[in-house]
Amino acid sequence: MNQRKHDRVRVEYLASLSGSSYRAKGTILNLSVGGCRIRTTFMIKKDDCLGVLIDIPKYDRPLYVSRAEVRWSGGQDFGMEFIQIEMEDQQRLGETIRTIKAATE
Repeated sequence: MNQRKHDRVRVEYLASLSGSSYRAKGTILNLSVGGCRIRTTFMIKKDDCLGVLIDIPKYDRPLYVSRAEVRWSGGQDFGMEFIQIEMEDQQRLGETIRTIKAATE
């Protein structure tokens, strides 16, 4: 059984993705401090490196992940690991996940 490093929470946040030669929109379906699952109509391949803007409604500006790597891809869904994220955005991400978890317990 595959053990995850971080707990994931279900969400539906809009995201903007930017790769080396494209820009795409998607919907984040689950989120953790270490990564997320996204659905998009654009074809994303395993091992792609992306920048990601995550629109979390309670914040005035999107959360920015400057580098994320696609770990798996299947159909319209793919999973990515957050590799590089500024400390302020990392803190906002952790706060968001803690808030969602507390509301569902």
